[in-house]
Amino acid sequence: MKSSGFVTIVCICFNHESWIQECLESVKLQDYAQKDLIIIDNGSSDNSLEIIQKWVKENSGSLKLELISHEKPQSYLKVFNDALKKSKSQYIVDLSGDDLLYPDHLSISIAHLKPSKEIAFVFSDAYILDEDRIVKTFYKRTSGGELKEEIEFGKLYETLIQLYSICSPTIVFNRDILIREGGYDENLSYEDFDIQVRLSRKYPLVFSDHVGVLKRKHSDSLSSRQYIPYDSKMLPSTLLVCQKIKKMNETESENRALKKRILFELKHALWSANFKVAKGFIDLGDEINLKSPFFVIYKIWLRFKIDISWIYTRLT
Repeated sequence: MKSSGFVTIVCICFNHESWIQECLESVKLQDYAQKDLIIIDNGSSDNSLEIIQKWVKENSGSLKLELISHEKPQSYLKVFNDALKKSKSQYIVDLSGDDLLYPDHLSISIAHLKPSKEIAFVFSDAYILDEDRIVKTFYKRTSGGELKEEIEFGKLYETLIQLYSICSPTIVFNRDILIREGGYDENLSYEDFDIQVRLSRKYPLVFSDHVGVLKRKHSDSLSSRQYIPYDSKMLPSTLLVCQKIKKMNETESENRALKKRILFELKHALWSANFKVAKGFIDLGDEINLKSPFFVIYKIWLRFKIDISWIYTRLT
């Protein structure tokens, strides 16, 4: 039976020994009382599991929690989907073991979800902490803390096609809708681009103007490996999502957004010498009648398979 008002935080950890305890403490310190926590160690080879087990032993009386551990790493998307099906809460959060929540994040976010059961998810701002300890907000803000640009909800689907404009760790999902839409697509290597465009196509989304999460950006994070030369694991998934978008699009404006995304991803595929997936982006561009001088240049680049990935590696 579904628990009305409850939220399940699914914390997935993989070699996060430096951060996992702080992450778990941030869940415990949430001022939203109706919560439970599913912790999944996804085959860590460091001391993450030992740290988690100690924390669970010390905190099992303070909130409802469950620990699941895998001997070997499994697909992140499958691991989350399994927890999604296990959860009985009304809302659900996908929290990586290297991020943390600020104390009022859940209470503020869920307050935005409660007025309507048709809202797919709420998202907010985040602090992004890089390896040089430099902190910036995800959305650009004035010195007074105001957003420099308003979020255009009428064009949000188009915006999400073109660029990464929602910080995924801030999202609190409506679990029923996420289940209805099949959860994360386990055929992909990463989840945020796909799930955001799929849900924004069919359901309203809500933005909460607060900073709710600290997201760490480091060399081991998935996003930093997006355009690895020769063997990107993420680019083929990006292509699959773009192919889905082609089927979902209904207007020429939406197709223009997809064309911009194809040119962006194709450029990085070529720079990183991921020529096989580059061919897929070119084929998709031809299917939607993409016309651009850059597209012509990229076709020539692919034809001769010019490898300058060593320059790309130095620049990035």
